[in-house]
Amino acid sequence: MGRLGARRSRSMFGRQEELDQCIGEANWGRLWWKNLSRQHNCMWSCFSRSCCQQVIKFPRNDSADECSDLCLKFCRPVKMFQSLWDSAKMIGKRNPYYVEYEAGFDANGKLAGIITNVYANCGQTATESPVSAVTLWGDNGQCLFFRIYNFIKEFTYCCVTILGYNCPNWKVSMTNCKTNLPANTWTRAPGSTESIFFIEYIMEHIAQTLGKPSIDVKRANFYKNGDRTITGQPLKDFTLAELTDSFLTSASYRQRLQDAATFNLNNRWRKRGISVTPMKYGSTWNGNNFNCFISIFHSGGTVAVSHGGVEMGQGINTKVAQVVAYELGIPLDLVSIKPNFSLTNANANSTGGSVTSELVSLAAINCCSQLKARIDPIKNTMPNASWSDIIEACFVKTIDLSARSWIAPKTTGDDAPVNYNTYGVTCTEVELDVLTGEHQITRMDVIHDCGESMSPLVDVGQIEGAIVMGLGYYTSEELVYEKTTGALVTYSTWKYKPPTTKDIPIDFRVQILQNSSNPSGVLRSKLVAEPPLCMTCSVVFALREAIKAARDEISQGHDWFQISK
Repeated sequence: MGRLGARRSRSMFGRQEELDQCIGEANWGRLWWKNLSRQHNCMWSCFSRSCCQQVIKFPRNDSADECSDLCLKFCRPVKMFQSLWDSAKMIGKRNPYYVEYEAGFDANGKLAGIITNVYANCGQTATESPVSAVTLWGDNGQCLFFRIYNFIKEFTYCCVTILGYNCPNWKVSMTNCKTNLPANTWTRAPGSTESIFFIEYIMEHIAQTLGKPSIDVKRANFYKNGDRTITGQPLKDFTLAELTDSFLTSASYRQRLQDAATFNLNNRWRKRGISVTPMKYGSTWNGNNFNCFISIFHSGGTVAVSHGGVEMGQGINTKVAQVVAYELGIPLDLVSIKPNFSLTNANANSTGGSVTSELVSLAAINCCSQLKARIDPIKNTMPNASWSDIIEACFVKTIDLSARSWIAPKTTGDDAPVNYNTYGVTCTEVELDVLTGEHQITRMDVIHDCGESMSPLVDVGQIEGAIVMGLGYYTSEELVYEKTTGALVTYSTWKYKPPTTKDIPIDFRVQILQNSSNPSGVLRSKLVAEPPLCMTCSVVFALREAIKAARDEISQGHDWFQISK
């Protein structure tokens, strides 16, 4: 690209010659300085990543390291920018896993015990390894976020049990593996996504060994209310069995299974497969803390909200605004969400685990309760007054119209560690071209338990988005590394293929469970966002069924085969 230019200014720190040399050496970099303080004539130096590496004389794997080296070298603040390609190359991805397993079961497929050895590729460090997450999500069901800073226990950091399968005996061994790759990191539903795939893989293997439909084997291993999970917590709200039965009827699963078999008999080079994945996902509030700050302005009665969560497309701002409007009894257009910053929202936890929206909403409810306690005495004296008039009267009487709330819930006893469970079922039907491997998802049915949804449109969007993200993870997105250097080859969409409009199911049916509630949740709702992604592994097993149908014609259908790397 060539040098894009520089604007010079005097500096009390010197090092001008080195900066001039930097400009000359950075063949495609940019360097510009901004005078931030006339009194001290302090300047920011902004570098591209390529420029940084040339000035430092050796490549680094961490932007913070490079910036700190340049700060030391030039005695001034440094800001670095990098291209999306550079970012894709240097930043870690989901942790790859290798799992060895043994399973004991009876003639009906009822589990007697499972032994697994889990190996996680952590990259150069294990800073965010969810190895223990895979361990405790193993039964397909609950999420636990409590910080364990021990190297090997980082795996437990994420979750505690996922699928709704009751196995009386578990032996799980975990190993974090250090490799010559960037440190892998957490991505939507870390640990839980992989754990559900692991246990579903085992259940599918058992079903094929016994020659039974996999959903029948899964159904036989469901928990019952009163059973205890891996963590020893008794289940008291387990509805997955009833949900699965009604879902199979509404999705016409049995009839579609017969139709797929008929299609496969009549087509040699195109095959169809269908698979069902049930899910139990636990919401854990322990170890999370969030805050909210609300101000009501006396002129017009508008409401400004700043909360400790991060809006990343999950609709948290929409939900919080709706909750505040509902609690205060005002129109939604009077509520605006302001950017959060460290002064008003200090020490909030990281946004993740699907619990942030509901905990931030809980903090907002607390703020609204404080404000209503102050406003109501004035409101009661003005029965026919508008909201803006009531707020103006409160201001005249010097009532504080701002409130802050800090939420750090703790559950104990039988309610720990999981506050409540949410449930879902996915049925995926695919059609496979046996000669080319090209496939199309002809239909996907999804049902998810959102309790009494705070924002149904947002929740449906979250379900659809999670499903499509999972489809890309399992079917089209692949990481390829150069064998000799370890460099990432698939760092752009030229070779890395996220799902697009042609990859989503032709017939995509998403529904929220009706007539559901959740007395343990915020406004009787349940979390969403991560759980639906965990069910997307059904596409893998639907493809397996299609492949199995092709192998049946050459008398190899009964043999178990592996389709994952």
